[in-house]
Amino acid sequence: MMLFLSAEILEKYGYGVFLVTPLMCGAISSVLYNIAEKRKIKESLFVSLLSGFISLLGFFTFGYEGGICLLMAAPIMLPCFALGGLLGHGIFQLIRDTIKGQTPFLLMLGLLPILLGLESRLPVTDHIRQVQTRIFIEGDIGDVWQEVIAFNTIPEPTEWLFKMGIAYPIDATIEGHGVGAIRYCNFSTGSFVEPITQWNENKLLAFDVTAQPLPMTEMSPYVNIHPPHLDWAFVSHKGQFRLNQLADGKVELIGTTWFHTEIGPEFYWGNICEELIHIIHLRVLNHIKQSVETTD
Repeated sequence: MMLFLSAEILEKYGYGVFLVTPLMCGAISSVLYNIAEKRKIKESLFVSLLSGFISLLGFFTFGYEGGICLLMAAPIMLPCFALGGLLGHGIFQLIRDTIKGQTPFLLMLGLLPILLGLESRLPVTDHIRQVQTRIFIEGDIGDVWQEVIAFNTIPEPTEWLFKMGIAYPIDATIEGHGVGAIRYCNFSTGSFVEPITQWNENKLLAFDVTAQPLPMTEMSPYVNIHPPHLDWAFVSHKGQFRLNQLADGKVELIGTTWFHTEIGPEFYWGNICEELIHIIHLRVLNHIKQSVETTD
């Protein structure tokens, strides 16, 4: 219920959803399980983890979240359920002889809506991250430049992340020439609209991002599932390609993306986004490399 309140009603995905709620739900599950009789610690741990799996399965079963999001959330949420279970077990064993009944522990539930409501009012910190990926190409720098401006269709992906629904690049087109031209990097879910801000032929192509597609297609038995976070959790700001002619005749091609996330904890989701962007970069850069080297 608390996960539903924060995710679906408050539309806030942060510490409350991914850390506080699992911790307290794990503790409450463990406490309730220990009320009738004293349980072994491994039994309390099992019950708290079971409550976590049931919660995630419920979100998937009732169509509130897709499979890929839940798989990414599980590594941070399930340990919190387990830790809450251990804390609940330990605390209850210490005070079970002095406090009878479950009321004091159920009052913990009353704190959750307050915490979630407060978090939903906190300002979002736009910590802009930078992801940089490089590759070395054997070929003429002019040919590399032409592929950077616009590239043809990339073969269907083999990476399991893309097959599960993460958006992946398909091709790139451009309208115009020089600064002010509009580049479209077309993904499986739509297009990034990229007005060119720097055009230094054979050296640098930089652009802003004024529109972006959904970051993924949710894996779900339901049609057109659309959790709120798909619209705002990931924001791409700008990007660039830098070309460097090396002494050995190779071309160093560096792709860079600047972005921020509006989903917390930022240290967790920001790092996941960095890894995904790096994989996306490699898909584009490897395609450019193959196109240039095959032509030559």
